[in-house]
Amino acid sequence: MKSMLGVDSLEVDSGGANEDKVEVTNVEERKGLFKQLSSYIGQDVTSMISLPVWVFEPMSFLQILCEPMLYADLLFKAAEDEDPIMRLAFISAWVASGYGIAVRTKKPFNPFLGETFEFIPEDKRWRFVGEQVSHHPPVSVGYAESDLFTVLLEMELKTKFRGNSSDVFVNGSNHLYMKKLDEKYSWGHLDTSAHNIIIGGMWVDHWGNLEIKNEKTGHKAVINCTKCGWLGSGRYDFNADIFDEKGNKKMRLTGKWNDSINAIPVVDGVDGTPFQIWKKIPPMENNKWGWSKFTESLTVVTSEMEPLLPAEDSRLRPDRRYLQLENLELAGKEKHKLEESQRAKRKERETNGEEWTPRYYKKLEDPVWGHRYEYQGKYWEERDERINQSKK
Repeated sequence: MKSMLGVDSLEVDSGGANEDKVEVTNVEERKGLFKQLSSYIGQDVTSMISLPVWVFEPMSFLQILCEPMLYADLLFKAAEDEDPIMRLAFISAWVASGYGIAVRTKKPFNPFLGETFEFIPEDKRWRFVGEQVSHHPPVSVGYAESDLFTVLLEMELKTKFRGNSSDVFVNGSNHLYMKKLDEKYSWGHLDTSAHNIIIGGMWVDHWGNLEIKNEKTGHKAVINCTKCGWLGSGRYDFNADIFDEKGNKKMRLTGKWNDSINAIPVVDGVDGTPFQIWKKIPPMENNKWGWSKFTESLTVVTSEMEPLLPAEDSRLRPDRRYLQLENLELAGKEKHKLEESQRAKRKERETNGEEWTPRYYKKLEDPVWGHRYEYQGKYWEERDERINQSKK
């Protein structure tokens, strides 16, 4: 959702600790960018425009794809809860938490074709590997696994630029597998609107409906996020109804997808006592990018880690690393070099009649979603080989 968003407003807003700050002195550059964007009104601009580096945050979209794992505890709770209604409640809250993270207005870097990203948290309860499997259209896939579950996330972005706003439509499906219970869940995506891209304080709205279904039992959660109306009515509202296998409503979730969510048991049509099921972790104080501590950890490259990462890893992108060091000049130069390299490689493939094949994922037909991606393994085995080589 965030891979095309991030053109900051003309205004520099000094309020709100969680709001994005922009420091741009070259007014002519900004005017030129706005003129460029105005020629794309009504079009899908996902991969059409090369933007200046000052509209970015030092993250690749593959790192963004891993960011909802900040709330992995919700998935562990779901995997260990014996109540199928509570399992769906935890899963629904986890899905909402991903949208709660996607409120920053700086743009992540578009991953180059074949870019990867790995992450293992300090507690090593799970691990994640992502890959950019397509560039036109842009498709990012990530796979997280633990002893209790696996989750595969896929995002294919399409946009419609409207001048001072843009709509982002996300295709692709998401699949969660609970190992002990032998249960599979799947769901799609909400839509996103970015407002005040050119003039005013930019803000992001996630809206629409999606259904999370337990494919084994028939239990389901139906989620609705209200599209913000005039004067801010319904902004950030999150609601979900959870039904048993017979279609009886057994629980309601309500709250704000950017703040917190409460669960309300429903017994014979009567609401019980609400309890909080999820609360957003605030960003670190005085963090330039509005990151949480977990988000920052997704960008860390230690001297011990660097030799073990594949050259394609998002952390090692020189444009991203220079931007994190706040060297916009070098970040811009490296970004341009990377884009030119990608164009040359694409032209070479077209000349030779070659098609790109993802390294760690395979596209499969799916009777419900049309298609889905499946993790093929190999990544962690290759990583182990690099570790063994480093010890010799």
